[in-house]
Amino acid sequence: MRSKDLKAAGTARLLVIGEDSNLQWSDTATEYAMFADYYFRRFPEDHGERSRNVEARDLFNHIMYVTLNSVKPEDMYITNLCNDYVEPAPKGKRVLIKEEKALKGVEHIKWILEQYPTIEWILPMSLQTNYWLQKVGFYGGDEAFLHGAQPRRVGIECIQPYYQPVDGKAFASICGNIYDANGYPAKVIPILPAKDYPLKGLNEKKYGKAYERLRASFRK
Repeated sequence: MRSKDLKAAGTARLLVIGEDSNLQWSDTATEYAMFADYYFRRFPEDHGERSRNVEARDLFNHIMYVTLNSVKPEDMYITNLCNDYVEPAPKGKRVLIKEEKALKGVEHIKWILEQYPTIEWILPMSLQTNYWLQKVGFYGGDEAFLHGAQPRRVGIECIQPYYQPVDGKAFASICGNIYDANGYPAKVIPILPAKDYPLKGLNEKKYGKAYERLRASFRK
């Protein structure tokens, strides 16, 4: 099953790029990327439906927190780097987005930007998503980050492949930084996955200053 993009109901000003969510945490496939459509629904009574609604609210609340509410939910376009069904990872491991899937996803992102030239900000979430976007030259190109974020062979060559970076701390070097998208008039800002919102504990220590700096940029 292929997840659909949640297109902006208003004027698309911000593009969110998530990591594949079809099989990352469970075998439940999403109709729309990151269950984003649940944000615009009434709070459901069913337990499973409620968890999806909470996930969607965390996603939008995270974005509004980062941008100081400067972008309305209706003006956000939501997609994943990989919207296709992918092979599930072993229990406790992260799904691996293979190169061919990543390249397909990047071409789709470029198509979105061509169809919606009003997009001003691009917020890619997670280490693996940003690794591929930098690897193919969509933005940035920090060699130290690329080395740390590249998948280890132990995960790639496993019978049931999974993503394990060389350095799991590599994301801290780019989180909250503002980059130019190559070939497009939009800013790229790597941020944490929605499941890590609100920041607390170790994440607050590691990324709190980066988020403060990022939020300050939206006050200008």
